[in-house]
Amino acid sequence: MKAPSNSPKINNGGFTLIEMMIVIVIVAAVLVLVPPGMAQLSLSTNLKSYSHEMLSSVYLARSEAIKRNTPVTLCVSTDGATCAGTGDWEEGWIVMAADGTVIKTNPSITPGFRMTSDAADPASHTMVFQPSGVASTSSNITVCRKLPEVGNQERQVRVTATGKARLTTLTTGTCA
Repeated sequence: MKAPSNSPKINNGGFTLIEMMIVIVIVAAVLVLVPPGMAQLSLSTNLKSYSHEMLSSVYLARSEAIKRNTPVTLCVSTDGATCAGTGDWEEGWIVMAADGTVIKTNPSITPGFRMTSDAADPASHTMVFQPSGVASTSSNITVCRKLPEVGNQERQVRVTATGKARLTTLTTGTCA
């Protein structure tokens, strides 16, 4: 039989107070630093999504006009069935054939974001693409964040009078 030992037992199964405090400090630092970065990521993702939807609609309207050999309209629409005649692109938009057939519908965008045309022309809420692919007017449609505060990123869909469209990124932070 073995005699009992008087040496203390060492328990390696838990955390020390110092180790626990280090973990708490690291977690607190991450929680402080991550939310602002996530907000920027969310802003960037929404702006990218809305601007790509508009760019896609421009491409679709132009290609449908060429394919159908008839004018196709891209316009602001609040009901998804007819052109509104007034308003901003953030209210929603449609791509519509000359016979009134709606080819594509886009609903309004998230509140707090803006999608406006910078054209002073009252017809800036409508673009008509001719069978040749030429647009009725050139237009710049800007997507930006208005609320809760103006963001520092904007996306702009630029449509030339020849019907060509491209997407650019702006960092002016001047959401109108």
